Amino acid sequence: MTDKYFCIHGHFYQPPRENPWLEFVEYQASAQPYHDWNERITRECYGPNTRARLHDQEGHIKKLLNNYEYMSFNFGPTLLSWLEKAHPWIYDQIIFADLASRDRYQGHGNALAQVYNHIIMPLARRRDKLTQIRWGLADFEQRFGRQAEGMWLAETAVDMETLEIMAQEGIKFTILSPTQAQSVRPLSGNSGENDWQDVSGGQIDPTLPYRVWLDKGSHRFIDIFFYDGPLARAVAYEKVLESGENFLSRIGQAFGEHKDGPRLVNVATDGESYGHHFKFGELALAWIFDHLEHTDHIRLTNYALFLERFSPQNEVKVLENSSWSCAHGVERWRADCGCSVGNTPGWNQAWRAPLREGLDWLNNELRTTFEEQGGRLLKDPWKARDDYITVFSNPSDRERERFLKRHAAHGLGATEKVETLQIMESQRMSLYMFTSCGWFFDDISGIETAQILKYAARAIDLAQPLAKTALEEGLMGFLSNAMSNDPEYRDGSGVYHRLVKPSRIDPSRATAHYALAALANVPPNETCIFPEMVSPIQQQDLGVEGLNAILGEVQVKEKTTGQVSTRAYVAFRQEKRGLSCSVGEKDARLDLKQMVKELEQELAAASPEKIEETFFRHLHQIKRYELRDLIPDTRKCLIEGLACTVHQQIRDSLVEPYKLLQEFILFLEKAGDPVPENLEKDFRLLIYEQLVKFMTPDQEEGTVDWAGLHQVAERAGQLDLKLNGPELKKKARDFLRNQMTHLASSPDQNAIKDMIDFLNMAESMHLELDLWECQNTFYDLYNDAEFTKVLGLEQASTFYELGRRLGFLVGGKKAEGTKFKGNEDNL
Repeated sequence: MTDKYFCIHGHFYQPPRENPWLEFVEYQASAQPYHDWNERITRECYGPNTRARLHDQEGHIKKLLNNYEYMSFNFGPTLLSWLEKAHPWIYDQIIFADLASRDRYQGHGNALAQVYNHIIMPLARRRDKLTQIRWGLADFEQRFGRQAEGMWLAETAVDMETLEIMAQEGIKFTILSPTQAQSVRPLSGNSGENDWQDVSGGQIDPTLPYRVWLDKGSHRFIDIFFYDGPLARAVAYEKVLESGENFLSRIGQAFGEHKDGPRLVNVATDGESYGHHFKFGELALAWIFDHLEHTDHIRLTNYALFLERFSPQNEVKVLENSSWSCAHGVERWRADCGCSVGNTPGWNQAWRAPLREGLDWLNNELRTTFEEQGGRLLKDPWKARDDYITVFSNPSDRERERFLKRHAAHGLGATEKVETLQIMESQRMSLYMFTSCGWFFDDISGIETAQILKYAARAIDLAQPLAKTALEEGLMGFLSNAMSNDPEYRDGSGVYHRLVKPSRIDPSRATAHYALAALANVPPNETCIFPEMVSPIQQQDLGVEGLNAILGEVQVKEKTTGQVSTRAYVAFRQEKRGLSCSVGEKDARLDLKQMVKELEQELAAASPEKIEETFFRHLHQIKRYELRDLIPDTRKCLIEGLACTVHQQIRDSLVEPYKLLQEFILFLEKAGDPVPENLEKDFRLLIYEQLVKFMTPDQEEGTVDWAGLHQVAERAGQLDLKLNGPELKKKARDFLRNQMTHLASSPDQNAIKDMIDFLNMAESMHLELDLWECQNTFYDLYNDAEFTKVLGLEQASTFYELGRRLGFLVGGKKAEGTKFKGNEDNL
């Protein structure tokens, strides 16, 4: 029996990125070709680790591994909340991995909880620390169906008060950097003050667990694991993930000379190291896990199991106000300490101090308002705040009503209910605005800092109607002293006005999004803020020759507070004006028919200006909007919709030229000559469009014109056209996924052959395919006894061929751990 144990911990985390007025992640151009950074990192890391490929020496896939089943991990709760909605299959694999690890590790799951939205705990008020821990634990229990044994601290930033609260809330252990240990001594009762041994500077032995006594009188303690610093650096910065064998060698070296008793080599890094920071890093991880599972010289474990079997024999003093990512303690999140990412010459991070001071001031003002208003509306405001996670983790009118019933000081009227939810949401935002990434990077104009300022702005919007202080004005006083390194923004107030305010969505701006989308005939569900926020009451088409216009009235409902408003709008589309919209408020119901009657003369003249004059007479608080005033997703959606219309009109006008191109293709095929250079772009466009068309199944029958697809693919191959545009790649990926889903539900011979034919066609066209989802589905079907037992011999043979075409080692040789029941002879 070996006494060498190994554990890898991955800290999987992204800051909350949602627009706080919409609860929706907006388009981020810097994440291209993906919609946003969550999407990009999910494809590069979070997803691949659910099905990491194990290859043989020839490069065939012999097995897929869910790495999360073998490693310790924590996921940021806000990231899991996003994953659950955006990628439910990946989310389910993460939850399942913890369940499977409980079987593997004697009831101890791999997952750890995390302080909720990654705030630097030593810099937080005690009451905010308590809520962060309670929210983190409640979220964990709801998702994983068990109580958390360990908890990850943001940036491993630690102080004694935080450890005390964690232990008080039932947490058994956490993980720190070896540089955060100050001194150690034996736990035996005879130890005295003189027995402390200095281990500062990373000298502590990280292969043992340690105990921190918090209150010897009540025997309260928490246990600490310190990760192996050199090995963690090798993973994060030294490219050790290039080779599983090299990684294994470094793990062996970390055990050093044999020591008495069991030892745990443990590594803790950002989980994004495995696939995002280091491409294909998940493959090295899978190789390590598979290798150690099949050998006995080092045993895989997790922290909770190791702690149960081998309790600490030594006490440790931790270095308070320290972290794993700042050599100066926690100064990176409040001062110009010298820590940065880019080390850009001439830049500084002096902006961090006034940003911290400003948000601390705002937090204090919000707390005052919360206590004053909460004392009027709630039995116990702070108890209600701790319980508010039940609302925002499962947002619905029903959950909000249940929350209000539990915590209201008395029967609340409609206005009081809205006010209660406003102060609760302002408190959520007051914690979100301290998300650590806001200070981590090099300039206040970065997207991470702009994001936390959006949370601050949202908190201000919610609390200002009930506050006694001018909150935004007060915050600007601090931000104007936070000087940006980018002269375009000047200071934090410039960042606030340029990058934060444009994301604000009040009822009028929400209405403008709805009206301009309706004018452009874009379906509401494609513009991200519908149908949850805006509901039509009435609408009238005012279109005349030379002018496309609509007039209407809507109801706008706040997503998180339920506050309801009505707005009227008039929107225009005219060649010289483009798209524009005016939105106003009206005390009484809008008489649309009467207004249209008043507009008859202006409509005859096709004059938007005159129409607006009449509109303005009926309303107040008028605001005007254009395309540039829309959030990126809606703007992008409208532009793409209009572009499709223009494209179709151009295509319709080119029917005859397209026929000429097709005739010329036949001529070239017979002649056996290449495409003339001056026509190559025209042919590429023609073939591209035909491929997209044939990869779009018939809407009514759901069938694919395989004959037409074959013909176009053959022509593309003969003309040697390389087709790898992003739209075609996405269409091909979706097409493959749909065909694989069809195959799973109806495993007929033709469906399998069609898949193989498509893969062959793509290769002949030099089309680069994203096979990740397709391979995952094949592997799951390959291991599904219910699926495989219905395959006949001929079907099974064709299915194996599909597997080989997808890169798997199947047919003739067994894929490790898999077989077809009833068809063993074919493996």
